[in-house]
Amino acid sequence: MRVLVMATVAENERDLQIVIVADTAPDTLVSPVITIEGEAHSLNGNPYLVYGAAVQEFTGRDKYQCSISVFKCTSGNFDGWF
Repeated sequence: MRVLVMATVAENERDLQIVIVADTAPDTLVSPVITIEGEAHSLNGNPYLVYGAAVQEFTGRDKYQCSISVFKCTSGNFDGWF
């Protein structure tokens, strides 16, 4: 399963806020904003370690059965995303 994680750092500069988009033929699942507390410093780390638990919970699949791609939101924040 292909998974795209859109990430931004929360206002407190410690937490990550993420949106998960999972490509599941024929539909695409889009999560609401998920906050990962205290992990902003790991933004550029291993995606399976940083985002794996959230991806696994959202998709219902083992994180290693997913192909996780990550990009950082730099044009604002996720207000009004969902």
